[in-house]
Amino acid sequence: MLRACVGSGFHVFAHITQTLWFGETKFTWGHKVVASLRIALVLSLFSPYREKIMKTQFALAAALGLIATGTTQAALISDDFEVDSSGDYTVVQSTGDSTSTFAFDYVAAGIPLAPRSAPGDKGGLRMTANDTAGAPDQITAFHNTLVTPPAGKGYKLTVDVYMNVNLAASGTTEYAHVGIGGDGATFNSIFTPISGSGMFHAFTGEGGSGSDHRYYLDPTAGGPTTVPGSDPSMLAGSANGTAALYQSIFPTTAVPGSPTNIWTTLEIQALSGRLTVSYDGNMIIDAPFTGNLAGLASLGYADVFSSVANPFQSQFGVYDNLVVEVVPEPASAALLGLAGLALTRRR
Repeated sequence: MLRACVGSGFHVFAHITQTLWFGETKFTWGHKVVASLRIALVLSLFSPYREKIMKTQFALAAALGLIATGTTQAALISDDFEVDSSGDYTVVQSTGDSTSTFAFDYVAAGIPLAPRSAPGDKGGLRMTANDTAGAPDQITAFHNTLVTPPAGKGYKLTVDVYMNVNLAASGTTEYAHVGIGGDGATFNSIFTPISGSGMFHAFTGEGGSGSDHRYYLDPTAGGPTTVPGSDPSMLAGSANGTAALYQSIFPTTAVPGSPTNIWTTLEIQALSGRLTVSYDGNMIIDAPFTGNLAGLASLGYADVFSSVANPFQSQFGVYDNLVVEVVPEPASAALLGLAGLALTRRR
């Protein structure tokens, strides 16, 4: 409907007006692309058409009011893990007592299809840590594509994550972690030790830590490394899975407040100096950052405790459908609003 309105409106005036083009801007409704439109600022030459032009302007403004931001553009990274893509990654381990299995058939292992996978898909990236040694252990897989947002733009990472937990076993508290802006050399760890680069978010699969949801932000990007749960950027007011926000996102899992034995879609977005983290579209972190967090996207797994899961094969994380996309700054609506003021003054 927006497309028809704009198209018909500008077609009527095409041969009787002067048009100032601002290039192509793509808009979204939810997660789906509605249209790619050239937004024109129409300057009337003939007063009889001003009322129609104003109506078109107000229709556009109303439509843009319903659209939160510009959409993502072409993907910089896209990996569905259906084939062995290990050559696209640099894997960094802290002790070597961990594994990364690319193109792992998680469907055959009894795990349901990831929410953004197509029927017939089955591959993912399986990761484990502290398999046998009984000591804290970390592993991080950095995608080798250097992500550097173009000037005036940001980017976001989206990935499906499954935390496989055997609640009948011991030693089950382990972390998945997802990051952006990494250096490709330093493994990520939220505790024991605190280690990392860029930014990453870590979370447990079964709520076994006082800090089940926590993030790291490198000091070069404005962070104090690991951020306490009481920090204002932690929207739950806590890092513990018992907090109301996490309980509302994961209300019916085996351990409410944690993504226990379910898929969750994690999104990290760095845009306009604002860093956000969401589970399934529910924002849990909203923090300022400096710079543009250029660097490498990462997926990882960690056991920050010495206890070994028994059996250790029952405790792991799976990733699927990793996508990193450029996100335009939300400036188009502001430009259109300025143009509307100019047209209003001419009326």
